[in-house]
Amino acid sequence: MSITFIILICFLPIILFLNWTKKFREKYPDTFGYILSLVGTFVGIVLGLYFTDIQEQKSDEEATVKILQAGKEELEWLIKRCDVIAETVDTLPNRKRDQFLALDVPPFFSETLRSQLLVEMLQPTSIEQFNIIKENLVFDIKMMRSDFKNKKIEAIKEDKADYKKQLELTIGIIDKEIELLEGAIDQATFDSISEKNLRLLMN
Repeated sequence: MSITFIILICFLPIILFLNWTKKFREKYPDTFGYILSLVGTFVGIVLGLYFTDIQEQKSDEEATVKILQAGKEELEWLIKRCDVIAETVDTLPNRKRDQFLALDVPPFFSETLRSQLLVEMLQPTSIEQFNIIKENLVFDIKMMRSDFKNKKIEAIKEDKADYKKQLELTIGIIDKEIELLEGAIDQATFDSISEKNLRLLMN
């Protein structure tokens, strides 16, 4: 419900007491009282629904922020792991390298984003960016496995660097979504940033 509609509804009882209803009020006081009672009930129901919607929206926003923050922490941990891998890949024994270097698509993309709450609450441009990044990660993982097999250490490092870059881009999107949900930025600012990032991802 829009705020304009709610304001108009709140004015209904006042309208009933304007001068143009005076003759009707004096001639049919019982009928007017009945109409006033109906209008009052209607206004009460509408206001009740409106404030219930506001509370539900707030609860959904808070839950979404918590899920996004948990996803961000997961991605930050994976970034640290990428750094460790890049520093130690040269010294790992061959028999341990494949197991240690093995990375997959983060659960944030394979599980978290399937949440019905996120599907409903996230901005469409964010979801589109996440989908592109997921495809990039799938490609990075494919290249990593190929380079593991061929023991191309430098190529593995490059694969890891791009994998890490995709995770950092994801965290940037999450940060903007949280800022929007918490009111730190307005919709116009978010849309401007998001559309710019989306264009960069698609190029």
